[in-house]
Amino acid sequence: MEHTDFRSIEKLICNKILLYDDLLHCFMEERDSLINIDLDKLWLISEEKAEICSKIECIKKEVLSIVNKGTNQKGSGFNNIPGLAPPESRPKFHKLFIRLIKLKAEIDALRKENMNFIDDSLAFLDEMVSIITGETKARIVYNDKCYLSKPCTNILLSREV
Repeated sequence: MEHTDFRSIEKLICNKILLYDDLLHCFMEERDSLINIDLDKLWLISEEKAEICSKIECIKKEVLSIVNKGTNQKGSGFNNIPGLAPPESRPKFHKLFIRLIKLKAEIDALRKENMNFIDDSLAFLDEMVSIITGETKARIVYNDKCYLSKPCTNILLSREV
């Protein structure tokens, strides 16, 4: 692959890192909006996340097209780029990829926290509605394995996927 191709790939990966930083910030704002029950802001954040993910996907496709053009073989993966780089550029690409991996892990952790927060909130509200309407009959008790058994209520609320 040519040196200019790797310069282009490096620039695209740096842009991808910036987009992942923006996405991480969106998930932090989403957490705050969930806590403050700011639904209008949640819709805006959702749209912003979709836009950022679309841009990330475009960059990924562009990088893969450069890599596949330069290696004359289809199917070269995004993770193979550091190995295809010239020896003097490999440490730089390695650092960029480590940064990407760390950002993805942080985003995934925040995404899971936000989903758990939503699930817990809906379960609480569902339990409250069940109590108010008299639908619940069972109490929370320990089962034979010393785990909490929650009452089996009709789920009235669920999160949108």
